[in-house]
Amino acid sequence: PFSVKQKKAQLQAKRARKRTDQHESDTEPNVTREVTQQQQPIPLKANTNINRLTSQFDKLTRTEIEANKLRSMQPLQHADPKQALTMSFDDAYSVNVDIPVRPTWKYGESREAVEAREAAYFAEWTKRLQEHTTDAVSLYEKNVEVWRQLWRVVEISDILLLVVDIRHPVLHFPPSLYRYITETTGKPLVVVFNKTDLVAPDTVKAWMHYFRAKFPSVALTTFCCYRNDKTVLLNDLNVAHMKLRKKRPRKRVYDSSQVGGLFEACRSVCDPQKLDLVDWDELIAKYAAESDDDDDNNERDAAESDNESEDEAADDAVESKIEDGGHGEVVSGKYVTIGLVGHPNVGKSTVINSIMNRTVVSTSRTPGHTKHFQTIHVTPTLRLCDCPGLVFPCVVSRPLQVLAGLYNIAQVQEPYTSVLYLAERVPLEKVLALKPPEEDVSPYQPEYKWSAWAICEAFAIDRGFYTSKAARPDVYRAALHMLRWELDGRILLSFKPPGFFDDFSYLKDSQR
Repeated sequence: PFSVKQKKAQLQAKRARKRTDQHESDTEPNVTREVTQQQQPIPLKANTNINRLTSQFDKLTRTEIEANKLRSMQPLQHADPKQALTMSFDDAYSVNVDIPVRPTWKYGESREAVEAREAAYFAEWTKRLQEHTTDAVSLYEKNVEVWRQLWRVVEISDILLLVVDIRHPVLHFPPSLYRYITETTGKPLVVVFNKTDLVAPDTVKAWMHYFRAKFPSVALTTFCCYRNDKTVLLNDLNVAHMKLRKKRPRKRVYDSSQVGGLFEACRSVCDPQKLDLVDWDELIAKYAAESDDDDDNNERDAAESDNESEDEAADDAVESKIEDGGHGEVVSGKYVTIGLVGHPNVGKSTVINSIMNRTVVSTSRTPGHTKHFQTIHVTPTLRLCDCPGLVFPCVVSRPLQVLAGLYNIAQVQEPYTSVLYLAERVPLEKVLALKPPEEDVSPYQPEYKWSAWAICEAFAIDRGFYTSKAARPDVYRAALHMLRWELDGRILLSFKPPGFFDDFSYLKDSQR
């Protein structure tokens, strides 16, 4: 650490050296100079890498940012909900887009050799995805270290829970991940439809019906991490109901009333040889009894953690032998391990906190908040393994990925395209009760033509967001604020399965 005086002297010396170097280069342009640095760089330790588990994505160019900003200033064209609010697997994923699978390895190999093979395979996979894919691939994770976390969790788990956001579950269910878990590793999969309190019950039933038809071998269950009030959203497409959702309280309390159903689904797919390790009946009955208690007793802010370190989890997994050329480690025989995988911001860590009925895993709206996989013991023989969220390659547009919480909103270079995507599908000006600028309202044109930029500007005025110097409406801050509201469910963007608006069998199907 330097004092202010020392720092000032250091900067003055640096400027003096630059002026001397510039003078020498002007007077002797053809002479090669050797500059001797007074301070040598401090060597880093071999294992030191600050950005080792930081997600990596492509950035927009300056030209793309300006073009998108101009697009957001064009008059809005509200889309037809039957086309714009339905999503199928063909819309989100392509047969040419897959995920990287860990190369085969065996015990006895050095860590350096295994990681070198994985890095070479990952570089080849990335190159193939960029060069040989005819579809436009959206943002996806390009850091092999983050993918390694997924591989480890899949290998040490007996049962995999794929947590999806009920507002857009197709986006969070990559078919290539489904094939990797069920076919390559041969492990059972449970799909958890999370955040069901944000949508109408008919939407939940419709998605359950759709997934049962597509993947009959997968166990399905619903989950709601928070219970804010007793109100139920009857219609998630009605503007009046969406206005009520905007005012939902921010206070959140963990809710364990649906944990019993989650463990029921896990028991139904558990390996028979390990079924007796856990007293499932007692465990399910425990959560059924807790759900009858007063909700106020569930409010805790304790940060106690029963987490094991990553190395301990790996050591437990390496307790038995595997065949040469296998796809990974054989899971521990002492535990039933349930691994939670999926996209960022779908609520994996919050599901764990709801199961434990206290904060044992830190959570955040920021994607990639969970860096390393970590294990939490529910009982002496049942443990949960939380995998960091990572973005799988898909073919949806970048604005939808931002709205789904796959990208850090604070780092969005240009949020207006995402607001435009949202405003085309949700009447933001009505939900937020925005008023157009008086100077832009013409008596000859009674209906004001909104644009995404105008919505941001009106929302900035309504919330009191102004720039510090010119005191103009801070449209950038307003756009980010709306994106955060959408991520929290206060502005609802909910997709439906194909045929939802025409096929009434979705509404007749009951949850099992």
